[in-house]
Amino acid sequence: MKIAFVIANLNGGGSERAVSNLSLAMEKEGHSVSIIVLDADNIVYPFGGEIIDLNIPHSSSLVGQIINIFKRKFALKSLFNTHQFDGIFTFMESAGFPSAMASKDVVVSVHENPDKMSKVYKLLYPYLYPKTKKVIACSKAMEDRLIDLYGFKNTGTIYNSVDIDLVQQKSKEPIEVTRPYILTVGRLVHVKGFDLLIEAYANSKAKNKLDLIILGEGELRAELQALIDKKGLSDKVILKGSVDNPFAYYANADFYVLSSRNEGFPNILIEALACSCPCIAFDCKTGPNEIINHGENGLLVEAESVSGLTNAIDNLEEDEELKKYLINNAKQSVLHLTPQSIAKEWLKLVS
Repeated sequence: MKIAFVIANLNGGGSERAVSNLSLAMEKEGHSVSIIVLDADNIVYPFGGEIIDLNIPHSSSLVGQIINIFKRKFALKSLFNTHQFDGIFTFMESAGFPSAMASKDVVVSVHENPDKMSKVYKLLYPYLYPKTKKVIACSKAMEDRLIDLYGFKNTGTIYNSVDIDLVQQKSKEPIEVTRPYILTVGRLVHVKGFDLLIEAYANSKAKNKLDLIILGEGELRAELQALIDKKGLSDKVILKGSVDNPFAYYANADFYVLSSRNEGFPNILIEALACSCPCIAFDCKTGPNEIINHGENGLLVEAESVSGLTNAIDNLEEDEELKKYLINNAKQSVLHLTPQSIAKEWLKLVS
């Protein structure tokens, strides 16, 4: 089939990784794939098929964003008419809204907790998305919330995928880390809850044996570094920045911690599990509890509970038998999320 993905860019992030995996899997199966991006600058993920660049990047002003929606709508409508795609899949609202305005035949996906969206998004959702072919949530809890909020009748759930073969291959590459560590990965922004993790780590006994490595960049780097310095942990908590291969860090970590205040279906968690890395995760409203089976492949902690996270960190650091048990179950728990199997679920929507 002739398949199109529409997304803002491929320069990092969970939705972008999902498109990367799906495009490669569909191309491998012989489908013709086009990835329509709003801005082709700084592509960091591999992809299948061709890139079509609309060259209508993000605007920081509200007026500019509104103008962009309509510019994107007309550009997409022209592309859809010219190419006559068999299936059009959009990821994130910046691509979903103009795509839904351009055609009723699109399948839109939602990767953000509907309760946490902006007022503008909440106004556009009930107007645009019920008219589309399908609204796909990346977790069942998110689908249920979309139905509760908007009464959508055209919903479904498809989880994100993880390329286990690639992850395993990349996880074997060497890294320059000499001391044992706890790992977390993500943009340095409020929603990722790294401030909560640093507080929990500072209160833990584990800090005496394990460093904390944070991979990623973002607007809160200076603020987080100030918190690290305030806690006297500048030699223990390392803001390492972005790296080309996080998988090797997963594979060598004692365990991984997801401290997000809010998630959709966190790719980072399934990538860590694919590397046989035991995980601790805040049980935020959508995502983690559909990945982590508490006590089987990881530990779930009450959302945003610093004391609960401290206890979980210390429990896992001290209990070697529990850690081994979680490691043995980790990879097995995500084998159903291969790009090939998830791609088939998407293709069923348009076949």
